[in-house]
Amino acid sequence: MPGTLIVTVLACIILGITTPSEASAIGAAGAIICAAIYRTLNFKMMKDVLLDTTKIMGMLIWITLTAIFFSKVYIGLGAGFLLQDLVEDTSLAPMAVIVSMLACYYVLGMFLDDFAIVFITVPLFVPVVEMLGFDPVWFAILFIVSMQSAYLTPPFGYNLFYMRSVAPPSVTIYDLYLAAIPFILLQIFGLALLVMFPQIALWLPELIYGP
Repeated sequence: MPGTLIVTVLACIILGITTPSEASAIGAAGAIICAAIYRTLNFKMMKDVLLDTTKIMGMLIWITLTAIFFSKVYIGLGAGFLLQDLVEDTSLAPMAVIVSMLACYYVLGMFLDDFAIVFITVPLFVPVVEMLGFDPVWFAILFIVSMQSAYLTPPFGYNLFYMRSVAPPSVTIYDLYLAAIPFILLQIFGLALLVMFPQIALWLPELIYGP
């Protein structure tokens, strides 16, 4: 049943039947149905789920609002033009600029939510990416992959804490840190391949939407 739910949600997104937000609503409704079928649906469970969701969303809303205010202020002060002028005046190769941006994303992803990072960095980075002649779709995919790597990286690591919440009590957060190392290295290797060979990320969008 859970596998069917996952396939249904992903199929709705991939086939263009729903947006990701609408698909998440389908997933939530499907999860409630699954809980009812497995006879684990009760008032206490729903209360705990709603409280946990409210806490998480409350935290994310404050992070997002702060990031929006911050981005509006520094863009209004001309930080975007300053960064473009800095890139033009330096002798860094275009690919070195991209690698520097990804390193910045990686560090930010260890501490901040991806929505906050988007609001903070997109007004700065995307104009520079376009100025250097790179595909914004390719850069967006690099951002997503770098975020997934950062979410497994200490000292915080969002995904590690999610995994700890469902792991047996005998599994410590230190055990998860050690277990995540091979996956971090593999994701960094995959990110490097996407940087060196952009067509890995672009061939499917170009196949569907054209170059």
